[in-house]
Amino acid sequence: MMIKPEEFPYIKSLHVNDCYAYKDFDIVLHDYQPFSHLILTGKNGSGKSTILRAIDNYILSWRGKTAFIGGETDPIKQIYQLESNIAHRASQQGNDDSTVKTWQKKLIEFKKINLGYTVRPNTFWPVHKSETIYSFLQAKREIPNKIEVNTVTKEADFTDKLLSNSTTESFIKEFKQYLVNQKVYQAFNQLNNDKDKIENSERFFIVLTDTFRKIFEDDTLELVFVQESFEFYIKLSDSRQLTFDTLSEGFSALLSILMDLFMRVDLIRKQVGDYSYNPCGIVLIDEPETHLHLELQYQVLPLLASLFPNIQFIAATHSPAVISSVKKATIFDLTTKVTETDDVAGKSYSELMVTHFGLENEYSNIADEIISQVNLALRELKEDKIKLRQKLEEILEVNGQYLSPTLRVELESMILQNV
Repeated sequence: MMIKPEEFPYIKSLHVNDCYAYKDFDIVLHDYQPFSHLILTGKNGSGKSTILRAIDNYILSWRGKTAFIGGETDPIKQIYQLESNIAHRASQQGNDDSTVKTWQKKLIEFKKINLGYTVRPNTFWPVHKSETIYSFLQAKREIPNKIEVNTVTKEADFTDKLLSNSTTESFIKEFKQYLVNQKVYQAFNQLNNDKDKIENSERFFIVLTDTFRKIFEDDTLELVFVQESFEFYIKLSDSRQLTFDTLSEGFSALLSILMDLFMRVDLIRKQVGDYSYNPCGIVLIDEPETHLHLELQYQVLPLLASLFPNIQFIAATHSPAVISSVKKATIFDLTTKVTETDDVAGKSYSELMVTHFGLENEYSNIADEIISQVNLALRELKEDKIKLRQKLEEILEVNGQYLSPTLRVELESMILQNV
């Protein structure tokens, strides 16, 4: 069954009961259709990762992954059951009972947040979870070292293995085997002249290669498969050939996100028999900027949103590049409890450093010190114009290598106004 966006339970609001640092507040997402992405910012310890884990706990319950009392998958009903069971068991076994303590921890996790959805999920998830995407990509992620593939595996068995353990870690661990299977079965399909399957397989690798070209900024990059060793090489325009094992931490972290989602989407497309279908889903990403240089930080969410247009991304970040990069997103600062207006996308990083990340100005600490020297000279030597000019010229000469064009213009303007 192909789920339409208007049928999917996207998140439209959160009420945070307790995320350690802050309590009892609402996060209401913008009313974009069919959904708004959500980007959480805030100082360290403000609760960004805590909220992501709480959302994960809720969604896994709806999807039937964490239910343990009577098979109940509705988190709200689980709360009532937990409270009742804890009270009953504690009256018999005492508060130090190990089961009581386990249930109390679970209760605390469920009580951290309440979620509001565009469609109620209690009837949706159990019926349609196999046709929808859900993944939680945590901050510490990368492609495991030395993933060895020695043979092709039976497609049905391999698919069942993935779906039975659908964690992000299991998908990332198996992505190379998945690619090998795709290539080998592509050859079988060509021998059998199965045109539909050939076309679907080619489409998969075209999209994958185009994505690699974007993130490596190399328009002629090729993904090369060596069948004798079951190895893939990323061949760059300068003739370098990289394996997935030799990628930098940044590319490895980004590739782990991409391969997790490529595999999940491809499995659903095979299941519904439509390789143009874009599945609906929710994906949580803690620090999408992990290990990425500034340009890739700016590209990561727009790239994901374009590749997977029916997936709602909920991210926690410290990066002004990330929060200014994506359209149709709600930006919520957990420190100030402010929901940003719709015009965050496209703002300059320096402006965001001041207006959103709490810095006094857009400059570095070194630049701040230079400005302090100028202000001190202006105060102490304002009665002696000759000495003041000499001091200011000395400051500019000594610190010239540290002055950006913008800072130099600002300092020269300060001098002209006071000399």
